[in-house]
Amino acid sequence: MRTKHILLTAAAMCLLCAGTRAVDFTYTGALDPETGAPLSASEAAASSRVVLSDTMYYDSESRLYVYPVGGGPSEVYATVADGMIVTEPVRVSASEGLPLSVKRDGEELDDPTAQEIAQIGQYIVSARDGDTPQRLFTFRIVGTTTNLAGGYAMPEGFFILSAERDGGDTYFERAFIGMEDEGNYHIEYICPDTGRRYTLETTVDRTPPELTLEGRVDKKGRFHSAVRVGGLGEGDSVYMTRDGSSVRFPSDGVLTESGVYTLEAFDSAGNGSSCHFTILVYFDLNSLIFFALGCFSLVGVAGYVIYKRKRLRVG
Repeated sequence: MRTKHILLTAAAMCLLCAGTRAVDFTYTGALDPETGAPLSASEAAASSRVVLSDTMYYDSESRLYVYPVGGGPSEVYATVADGMIVTEPVRVSASEGLPLSVKRDGEELDDPTAQEIAQIGQYIVSARDGDTPQRLFTFRIVGTTTNLAGGYAMPEGFFILSAERDGGDTYFERAFIGMEDEGNYHIEYICPDTGRRYTLETTVDRTPPELTLEGRVDKKGRFHSAVRVGGLGEGDSVYMTRDGSSVRFPSDGVLTESGVYTLEAFDSAGNGSSCHFTILVYFDLNSLIFFALGCFSLVGVAGYVIYKRKRLRVG
């Protein structure tokens, strides 16, 4: 049974408790709505909570979701419900002394309670009460664009109110919307038990970068010139290795060093493309100029040596 946190004035208390029980007209704290009796601090805190599932509450005072750990008093608190997909940062905290584990895409975060969690990824939150870790809840952070697969299954107790794709109505079920089609999604949903409404707005993009390589290439696909990499968009991330070692991708997209290259590019939605290619030794204009200067230097040195030898002979 759920209870509500009710603060009554002295006059309201008089009406509720009139009859056989004395009334404390100076009390302004929380009362049990059925008996009118004052609630203790722990009872008052519990009265502000709405049970959403066997493993999750919502606290209307802190506006946090509460996850009990084991059978004791320890709890974990978060700004998201189990299974939520959000675009904004998430805060997670725990009862004092409770070991907390947060993994992003399988990798452990160093200190998940030190600051807001904002990186895009799939998160799993667990806590250790004794020797056994307990998985508590999951959530996902997406960006303004995402390649989110499948769709959005609502957290338990949540229901979709409306959904649009590219400004027009799109099909959804009561607690699920498929998001396979590309486009801009605007989803409004609600938790009736708490009255809280939420919005998810993101663009689904499943098209990876189309990388292009420009340069002088032979029949075996090897380049005998500098290579210009194209097909990258604003905000794309590029990772590159040359002969197995990581190297920085140049800002102008032009590669001039010889070697065997592996190049990976990811757009802001997380779609990725890769390519492998080889640049053989070649002479560009700068190399020719440098080579010519080197030859002139050698000639000058050789001439000087010959001159000095002749002078020595004359003497």
